[in-house]
Amino acid sequence: MVLEETSHRNWHIVATDVSFHALARTEKAQYTEREVEGLSPDRRERYLTRISGGYEVAPFLRRNVRIAHHNLAREDVEARVPESAVVFCRNVLMYFGPEETAASIQRLAGRLAPGGHLFLGHSDSPGRMTDYFEPVRVAGTLCYRRVAPSSPIPQPAGQRQVAQHLGRDLRGLLADGELAAASGDLRSAVRAFRQATYLDPNIAISYFQLGAALELAGDRRESHRAYAAAGLAMMQGDGSEDVSALGGYTRRDLARAIASRLTAKVT
Repeated sequence: MVLEETSHRNWHIVATDVSFHALARTEKAQYTEREVEGLSPDRRERYLTRISGGYEVAPFLRRNVRIAHHNLAREDVEARVPESAVVFCRNVLMYFGPEETAASIQRLAGRLAPGGHLFLGHSDSPGRMTDYFEPVRVAGTLCYRRVAPSSPIPQPAGQRQVAQHLGRDLRGLLADGELAAASGDLRSAVRAFRQATYLDPNIAISYFQLGAALELAGDRRESHRAYAAAGLAMMQGDGSEDVSALGGYTRRDLARAIASRLTAKVT
């Protein structure tokens, strides 16, 4: 909407996510009354169409948005987007360790034009960025401006190995999370399980373990959301999911455990 209201007419947005569920909802472009309550009546009139239960984004806006599946933790050439003027990558890096974060920042820098801006979330810890960005404020908001590279960005040492490691280490992340939880380090446990859900958003066990860790940490609301995601992953699965990470419990046991957690009262 903001782009449409500027003098730029040849604008395009590429919206990516690792979650197919999130992409499907973006493609549908339908929102409830509550979700659009921050929009002015004028913008609702111009950019939204009233439907049963809420609103739908007008077609003339949607035609400038391309939706694509992409996992930032991996070097996926087919999902790479054109050089961009602005990138919003909010609350993603919080799931990564230092090596994965550095590789992701390098990939983002490679797709931003000199002078372009990168916006991160408050929970993200980008680490060292001075090789590619300088901190600036836009309308009072901290972001990062792409500095002109002195030479083409090289493939980071070990980047491909890191990507391969991420692609095959789901079991290791679950084990790390279980070990951290057993030792009382719930923060590390939550982080490990979140990384597991990011690497493969279709694995119910990852969401279930995340929910359990959040519940132990006292965050009942977020744990309920994780359990709901676990239930959705089970419904969308083909029944072949490896449940060995649950210490001998069956898929039916997992389904019952998820149902039990979801029916518990959230305070």
